[in-house]
Amino acid sequence: MKNETTEIDLLELLFFIKKKSKSIIFSMAVALILAIVFLWVEKDEVNINYEVKINSDAPSMIINCDADFDCKSNFIESIIKGNSDRFTIQSDERTKVINLTWRGKTSEKPIADAAIKTIYQKISAWYVQDYQAYKRIIDDNKNNEMNGTELYTKIAFITKLDYSKEKDFIFISKGDVSNKYKKGIFIVLALMIGFILSTSYHLTKRSIVEYNKKKIFKKTQIN
Repeated sequence: MKNETTEIDLLELLFFIKKKSKSIIFSMAVALILAIVFLWVEKDEVNINYEVKINSDAPSMIINCDADFDCKSNFIESIIKGNSDRFTIQSDERTKVINLTWRGKTSEKPIADAAIKTIYQKISAWYVQDYQAYKRIIDDNKNNEMNGTELYTKIAFITKLDYSKEKDFIFISKGDVSNKYKKGIFIVLALMIGFILSTSYHLTKRSIVEYNKKKIFKKTQIN
C-alpha cells in the first residue's frame, strides 16, 4: 500500500508541475537571462594561475623538513606572502607543487607577471642567504664543542654544496589565464535554481491553499 501511495503522490506531483510548466519555464528563462547578464558584466574577471616547483632544497629545508613537502612549502609561502598579498596560495602534497592564483581582470596580467618575477628573485636570494647563514655556523664553530656533533656534521655536509653558483632553485610556470566563472556550469546552475525556486513557490502556495480549505471545511463541519 505504501508503494502505491508513493506512486500516486509522485504522479500527482508531476501532473501539478506539468500544469505549472509555463510559469516554471518563465522563471527558468528569467534566471538564464540574469546569468547571461552577470557573465557579460564579469567577462573580464579571470584567475591567473602559476605553479611553483622546488628544484633544490635549501639548507633550512634539509635540516628542518626531511621529506615533508608541506614543511618545505611553508618556507616558500612565507616569502611569497611577505612580498604580495594578492595571491591565493595552495600547496599540493601529491604533485609537489605550490599553486598561486591571482584573481582580477585580464588587464592585470602584466602586473601579476611582474609580481611573480619579484617573488622568484626574492626566493633565489633567500636560498643564497640561507646557505651563507649555515656556512657561517660551520666557520664560527670549528673549534668549539659543537664540532663533532651530528647537527654539525649534517650542516657541514650541506654547506659543501655551493648554492651561490646555482640559479634555478625553483621553477615558476607562465601564468595560465582562465575565466573566473565557468560559463556552462554557471548557466546550468542558474536554470536549476530557477526551476527549484519556481516549483517550491507553487508547491508552497498549493499547500497553503489546501490547508486553508481544510480549515474552512472543519469550521463548517463544527457549525
